[in-house]
Amino acid sequence: MKPYIFDEKFAFNHLSSLKVIGDMKDIHNSRSLFSSLNLNSQNFVCANQVHSNNIKIVEASDKSKIIEGCDGLITSEKSLMLGVFTADCLPVLMVDTCTKVKAAVHAGWRGLESNILKKAVGIFNSHFKSKLQNIKVYIAPHIQKCCYEVSEELGRIFGIELENGRLDLSAIAFKELEEAGLVGNNILISQNCTFCQNIFFSYRRDKCRQRMLTVIWD
Repeated sequence: MKPYIFDEKFAFNHLSSLKVIGDMKDIHNSRSLFSSLNLNSQNFVCANQVHSNNIKIVEASDKSKIIEGCDGLITSEKSLMLGVFTADCLPVLMVDTCTKVKAAVHAGWRGLESNILKKAVGIFNSHFKSKLQNIKVYIAPHIQKCCYEVSEELGRIFGIELENGRLDLSAIAFKELEEAGLVGNNILISQNCTFCQNIFFSYRRDKCRQRMLTVIWD
C-alpha cells in the first residue's frame, strides 16, 4: 500500500500522506516521501499555520521556507511545492488550469468563518488575473459530517441548523467557493473521513500531535 492518496479525479500533481509514513511535520519523514517520488525537497514551502485567514504569495526565493503567520500559500512559480498539514481540518488545493498558478490552504472552522477560501479566490483573480471558471479545487481528506459533532453555538456562527449535532465543513467550504464565483463542477471533495478511517491522523479522535501533509506541485 502506498503511504499516500492521489485522487485521479483531480488531474494535477498532488498527494495526501497517510499516517503509516509518520508525522509529516518531521522533516525526515517528508524528505523520505519526496525522495521516493523523485521530488526535490528543497522546493517545498509550507506555512506555520495559525488558524487565520492569512494567505501569502510565495516566490522562488521562498524555497525550503516555513512561512510564518498564515494558513494559505499561493504561487505562480512552477518549481515550488506547496503544502499544508492537517489532522481533521480541510486541506484545500487550488489550480488555475490555464496559468498553472496554484495554492494550498489549511481551512478549519475558524478559517472558514473568516472566509479564507473566498480570500484565496480573490488573490487568484486580482493578483494573478485568473478567470474564475478556470480555477479547479480539491478538498482532500478531512473530518466528515458523520463524525464532526459540535456545539449549537458553532452552528449558529455559520447560520446552520445542525443535523444530529454535526457540522459539514466541506459543505460550508463548497458554499463559500461558489459564493466566490467558482463553478460547482470544478470543486472536488474527498469522501475520506480522517476520524472514521484509522489510516489517517485525527486530532479529534486521538488528540495527536502528528499531522498529514497535503501537497501540490507542477
